[in-house]
Amino acid sequence: MTKTAGDFAPWLGVFETVRVVDGVPLFATEHAAELVRSASMLGLNANLDLRKERAELPRQSGRWRWIVTTEGTTTLFSEEPEASAEPLALLVSLVRVGSHNWDARFKTVSYLTHAQAVKMSAASEAILLNEHGKVASAARANLFWRRGERLFTPAHEAGCRQGVVRGFVLGRREVEVGHFSLDDLLAADEIFLTNSMRGIVSVHAVEEDSRDDFSYANVLRSEYAEAVAEQVKAA
Repeated sequence: MTKTAGDFAPWLGVFETVRVVDGVPLFATEHAAELVRSASMLGLNANLDLRKERAELPRQSGRWRWIVTTEGTTTLFSEEPEASAEPLALLVSLVRVGSHNWDARFKTVSYLTHAQAVKMSAASEAILLNEHGKVASAARANLFWRRGERLFTPAHEAGCRQGVVRGFVLGRREVEVGHFSLDDLLAADEIFLTNSMRGIVSVHAVEEDSRDDFSYANVLRSEYAEAVAEQVKAA
């Protein structure tokens, strides 16, 4: 049946990306909660039968994507090798995100701003600032940095996603969450990223400034690996 042109809403949708290890979706409950939260903000119904969908997953490792649109909820799995956790370089993007924008604070299918930042960057990742010049996130990850013994991350209200691995770090460490300038980030002793597929990834350079202290992230990476191993073993 032909639908009316008004039904065409390519911007109206949200998604979650879940890492799967040997058929086990990691932090599935946390991802499901975030999918529901994002969908509700856009007025969508995340009707995901997680138990049924999980039972149909192949015993493989890869990427499991959940997508909610006006057409309903779908899932897509693709077998992939484990993502590299090698340290990355960052450049500051000319692209800006709006701190109040849905596409900055939720994983919407309107992903063009973040994709543009990656496409325009000469580095493997890009730092996104918001309209006030405050640090929001990386294009495909959330940001943390350490100065001395203090750990920092941008607030969700600055224009970043809540993030499941970000939540893992927030649940295990005392973190100062707020609105920070680029100078605050550049003054860090150590910087690392969190992302559901990569986990916790250190940063070895920002602009022209190299870094070789990965000590804090190394400890967190070990804790994250233990949590992953426990989930796979318990499945």
